[in-house]
Amino acid sequence: MFSGFAITARVISFLEGGISRRSIAWGVCLAMFLGFVPLAGPMTILLTIVFFIFKFNRISTIITLPLFKVLYLSGIYRVTEALGSYLLIKAGVLTNFWEWFLGLPVIALLDINNTLVAGGFAFSFLLCAPVYWLSKRAAGYLQARYAKKIAGSRFGKWVNRCKLPLQVIGRAQQVKNIADK
Repeated sequence: MFSGFAITARVISFLEGGISRRSIAWGVCLAMFLGFVPLAGPMTILLTIVFFIFKFNRISTIITLPLFKVLYLSGIYRVTEALGSYLLIKAGVLTNFWEWFLGLPVIALLDINNTLVAGGFAFSFLLCAPVYWLSKRAAGYLQARYAKKIAGSRFGKWVNRCKLPLQVIGRAQQVKNIADK
């Protein structure tokens, strides 16, 4: 029941400027990596660890991940496979690097020797700067455009009144989790 309130409060917090544009942009970039790299086994575990350890806006990751996954399934996978095929097979200059890099203990388990995975990482890395810049600008635009409209609305005022009870509920859940351990 309270999760709907929490999500609504986070959206209002974003629009009021409580969440940094930089954090939102990094969340969108992680969504791009998650969307363009096929997730299987250890790679899923690694990217999930990145999702939980690093500080960025997880809501922006969750919201934009389906967009990148749909783009990937719509045909971007062909581009990533071609790029990965070039990097792993056709680029003879990189042969020694790949032999060394893919032989590292942890890297060997991540399936980077797969053309789709290597191409997905390379493609995401190439697009990371433009996507970061665009999403940072878009977040600033959305915050500037909608913050006053939502804060002045009856809905926005209602959500602001709900923030304190939500914080109390969150603290109570933390205490309960500690007590359960």
